[in-house]
Amino acid sequence: MRKLLNVMAFFVISVLLVSMVSAAKVSESTLGSLTENDITVTVNDEEAEKDQFGNLILQSVEEGEKLHIEVELKMPAQVKDAAGATVDAQDAEQIEVLARLSGYEYSDYVSLEDVSHVFDLNAGTKKTVDLELTVPKDISNEENTLRVFVLDRNSEEIVLNYVFSVESARHAVDINDVYFSPGETVKAGRALLVTPVLENYGDRDEENVVVTVEVPALGVKATEVVKKLDADERKDVPEMFLPIPASAAAGVYDVKVTAKYDKYETATKTLSITVVASEMVQSDKVLLAVGPGSQTVAPGKTATYGIALSNEGTTTKAFTFDVATGGEWATASVSEMLVVLAPGQNKVVYVDVTPAADATVGQHAVSVAVKAGSETVQTIALQANVAGAAPAAKATDFNLRNGLEIALIVLVVLLVIIGLIIGFSRLRKDDEEEQTYY
Repeated sequence: MRKLLNVMAFFVISVLLVSMVSAAKVSESTLGSLTENDITVTVNDEEAEKDQFGNLILQSVEEGEKLHIEVELKMPAQVKDAAGATVDAQDAEQIEVLARLSGYEYSDYVSLEDVSHVFDLNAGTKKTVDLELTVPKDISNEENTLRVFVLDRNSEEIVLNYVFSVESARHAVDINDVYFSPGETVKAGRALLVTPVLENYGDRDEENVVVTVEVPALGVKATEVVKKLDADERKDVPEMFLPIPASAAAGVYDVKVTAKYDKYETATKTLSITVVASEMVQSDKVLLAVGPGSQTVAPGKTATYGIALSNEGTTTKAFTFDVATGGEWATASVSEMLVVLAPGQNKVVYVDVTPAADATVGQHAVSVAVKAGSETVQTIALQANVAGAAPAAKATDFNLRNGLEIALIVLVVLLVIIGLIIGFSRLRKDDEEEQTYY
């Protein structure tokens, strides 16, 4: 009986020893001799400090500020073992360093962590890892903790906590979103309506925020002024008109939205639209000419633009005109809302633009949509440069409308002549090719 008990005891002890060896292999550390005391975390060139009473001194950062995180790992050359003897330190293998901000409400949509590449660290050497995180603009204004993890494949991670305080900036406006109408695809010759959305993340109210939308490659721009944007307020900017030239080539174009506030601060957002080429002008055989397309005008004064139309088609066409200023900076009117042209006829229509007395000085856009029925033949972009004072009148000034009409009619006639020359040249070439063929 005693022999049987001894055999059973030996068997149990053997099983326990095998289990312990197996467990030791699974949990074997690859962090080597690295400890928390060998790791230093610096955020924006500052280490965590304590005052004379041992209280942590919090670093203050602003919403939207980038955190430049430097993690330095120093592996000692020698360490003390459990008996207090000095032994060589063990190397660390397959290490990675991760920095994370936790507790943000929208962390599912915004990444708040950064991680290094995997590396090894030999005894008696050091390694510096640079990471970067951006504090969300709408994070809670209170104490937050940056956690730095030093990890390997099997060991228990080393975690260092860096506590800091988040505050709102005095002035912080951002372009939260931008909406396009009719959408991100627009036909050349049509107008694109742009509605930016501003959000004030700062502590202070902002006044006279100047919002500009432009397509640099097409040379079109629109400006709107938001007179007041309260702290923590989100506001839609009134629709801004961007007339896409009918001659614009098909392709993808950048749309740049800029908000200027607090005199020198700027927020920018760049998006893209797809322009589809227009075929209306050629198929309808309508010639349009504008003169002049850009004028300087003082507040309260009137700038007159001429638009000449020539019907080179074979049927009578009726045209209507829709004028849009893209805001309340000016009033605009058309001399004739409906123009009917028989084949071969031409007509000059005048657009009067009168800036308001409080109109913002600078470039403004006016779009004129020329329509034949429900179809837009072309959207014409006019530019009005609002000056600070009215230009002085000259004794030699003549009737502007008569001058515009003469110039535009001459331009239309020249276009017709050029078209006839090109047509006759093509016809002659076709005849020569036909004779050669036979």
